[in-house]
Amino acid sequence: MSEFDQSKAYAEQEEVFFDDGRELELLHFVYGKPDIEEIRGNPQKVLAAIDEFARTKKYLMNVGEDKGKIVTELISEVKPETMVELGGYIGYSCVLYADAVRKAGGKRYFSLERDPVFGAVISSLVDLAGLGDFVKVIIGSSAVSIKRMHTEGTLKHIDMMFLDHYKPAYKTDLKLCEELKLVTPGTVLAADNVIKPGNPPYLEYVRSSVAEKRKAAEQSSDESNPDARFADRTAKQYANRQSEEKLQQSRGNPNLIYESKLINSYEPSGTMLTAESSRFAHALQNVKLLALSFFFLPLDTFILFFSYAVRILVAFPATSHRARVRSTYTRYFEPRTVLVTGVGMTKGLVLARLFFIAGHNVIGADFEPPFLPITCGHVSRSIKAFHRLAKPDGTREGSSRYCQSILDIVRKEKVDLWVSCSGVASAVEDGQAKEMVELLTKCKAVQYNVATTQKLHEKHSFTEYTKSLGLTVPETHTITSKTAALRVLEDVRPSGKKFIMKFIGTDDSVRGDMTLLPFDSVSATKAHISRLQISESRPWILQQFIDGPEYCTHALVVRGEVKAFTACPSAELLMHYEALSPDSSLSRSMLRFTQEYAASDPENFTGHLSFDFLVDRKDAERAQRDPNMVVTLYPIECNPRAHTAVALFNNTPEMIEKGYMSLLEEPSTPSKEGTNGASPTPPVYPHNPGKYYWIGHDLATFVILPALSLLKLHGNSFVEAFEHFGTFLEHLFFWKDGTYEIWDPLPAWWLYHVYWPFQFAKSLVTGFKWSRINVSTTKMFGC
Repeated sequence: MSEFDQSKAYAEQEEVFFDDGRELELLHFVYGKPDIEEIRGNPQKVLAAIDEFARTKKYLMNVGEDKGKIVTELISEVKPETMVELGGYIGYSCVLYADAVRKAGGKRYFSLERDPVFGAVISSLVDLAGLGDFVKVIIGSSAVSIKRMHTEGTLKHIDMMFLDHYKPAYKTDLKLCEELKLVTPGTVLAADNVIKPGNPPYLEYVRSSVAEKRKAAEQSSDESNPDARFADRTAKQYANRQSEEKLQQSRGNPNLIYESKLINSYEPSGTMLTAESSRFAHALQNVKLLALSFFFLPLDTFILFFSYAVRILVAFPATSHRARVRSTYTRYFEPRTVLVTGVGMTKGLVLARLFFIAGHNVIGADFEPPFLPITCGHVSRSIKAFHRLAKPDGTREGSSRYCQSILDIVRKEKVDLWVSCSGVASAVEDGQAKEMVELLTKCKAVQYNVATTQKLHEKHSFTEYTKSLGLTVPETHTITSKTAALRVLEDVRPSGKKFIMKFIGTDDSVRGDMTLLPFDSVSATKAHISRLQISESRPWILQQFIDGPEYCTHALVVRGEVKAFTACPSAELLMHYEALSPDSSLSRSMLRFTQEYAASDPENFTGHLSFDFLVDRKDAERAQRDPNMVVTLYPIECNPRAHTAVALFNNTPEMIEKGYMSLLEEPSTPSKEGTNGASPTPPVYPHNPGKYYWIGHDLATFVILPALSLLKLHGNSFVEAFEHFGTFLEHLFFWKDGTYEIWDPLPAWWLYHVYWPFQFAKSLVTGFKWSRINVSTTKMFGC
């Protein structure tokens, strides 16, 4: 089976994943697209719009591109005059297959769907695709509809049938079609989901011999109830619509013999493993990635030694700049000792290198197992000395050990400035360490205190503080019980607003859940809320959904003044960075917001400050045309720590002296210039910022998976693979890798051949189940 293209993956499937209003939301989404007139009459563009909704909004239980391609190739081979599908849902398979049947010279396509709402969605999308005169949508129970169509003479013979409806009815509906002589020798059947979740009764029937089927028919067993081998969830799939499911009793035609073939393929949700996936599947995932690391080891080792050779012969701007500022030609320069924690992540490594380039002595620190130097920053040329940090474990003792380890490093290395680049897991502990370090030593910390960290880090307090500053925020409600969540959602239902439930703390298992609430069905809303763990000790927020693009920012703030700033488009698991122009209205509006925020409490605002913003889609489009527009921003989250977007400052050592080192100077009297507390001094922006990517991520996504897919019968087309490869080449030649530097090449080699192999091997041994990784933050997301 071909490798799945994760760029095509649908949104994560939720507990309630259909019949909750998303089907009508899909119609509004498709018909609301700006290019609707271009979509009209074009089946492929209709399918692309459906896929876009399912990838960016909500999961849809469609057949998807991969499985759909198998059936369309079969259609082109069989060339059926009449094709019937059982189970149309929202019409994805109907549009896809009907278009293929028409191109193959067919005469009619019937889509049988029991739910009238789903049937209406199918009809609407079929008409939009220009297939209305070719497709007939039949509403009602599949068995009843088949008998009626046969009696009326509407359906006389089925050349090809696609089964994707109520799973227990596969066998009984097929037997009915046999008995009515609609299915005869030469009819081709394509049945979905017979491997996963499985359909034993159907497979047993189509694989049985004539003698076995005759014997079973003589026993005349009751087939009106679902087979006991089906899980309750499958057997009672439509329980909210019909209390008791009765199947059609039919003898079938035991004289028919089927040639049966199983074909593995992917659901449109892709290959991301979950907690329910087998331990073997997770182990295989780790083994494949270990093999990939070993495969590229010779090439990467050659690049490593080639970089060392070039470094001997060529003077690079980074090292030349360091040599110049530390020479006697630079008057009054005083090298400082700077501690950077979190150097295993890209953001920490980038800052360590910038301090090194600026001429300072850099001490690195991060979490590491005892006696195992696995973090890539440990081996960076920019690091003078490396120390292992005690990892906080959520207990008071663990927090104390972490803070003490930072204090010990500061004292031992006589650190002048501590720059915290740690992750979200130690956000509050970094605030505690800052207070301890500045109280007991002369060292200054680029880090907020505990109170400010908590205020910014926790979603509900951040929203309340933002409102208190008179800044715009999305409508937000703090939720501490399921009853409260349902009450708020029912109160807002008449307004038509949609909300997203977000856990206030850190929980990877729910981080990606962007389900829009409330559903059209009250029962579906209750079902979704019921699966969430909500309590006083585990609070959530309900935050209004703003339909539009998302942006992220990174800023350095010193005593309430924004010293450095950049903004860029955002996405889940950002692996590509491209800065917005500082002169754009979007960037200027986000800078203005950040300046007002920082100036609200200058005494306590020293640290890194990152915001996630949503912008209304129409405003974002206007902002592209009008550089002077004041954009309305909806801040949805604040990260009071360094953002990976700091990589955009890679060629900007001025940020060190004009930004970070200003903290070691005596504070000056704040200027009264500016508006609403905005800084009168422009911040440092990235100089000629490149576009950043991570080669490990892109190599897998754009080269390896598409290339493997080409070797398979039902894989991606050559054109698709070529497009992916073209994207990779563009990044390789015109973008910048976030970890590799030719003057400091070892961290990149270490990342892919020491750090990640260690993590995969550890997961293999311990049985740790993870669903995805972030190369830039070196984070594994547990299932």
